[in-house]
Amino acid sequence: MRQGTLTHSDSDCATDGVYSSGAAIVEMPGADHVHIGRNLGSVPVVLDALYVDPAGSAPTVDAPNPGCDFQ
Repeated sequence: MRQGTLTHSDSDCATDGVYSSGAAIVEMPGADHVHIGRNLGSVPVVLDALYVDPAGSAPTVDAPNPGCDFQ
């Protein structure tokens, strides 16, 4: 995280982390790991992303919308 605060939720719509500037976020890959990041603050969220995937694989995998009430 370079700037701001990111609130992260999982596929159960439960908040599983709040990350501020300087924090690192590690997310597991795959369609069974839904990642929902929201900026609930007034400062824009700026982050750098590093994808470590097998060569030639897609960096993302679509997953069904979990239907969270905040979406």
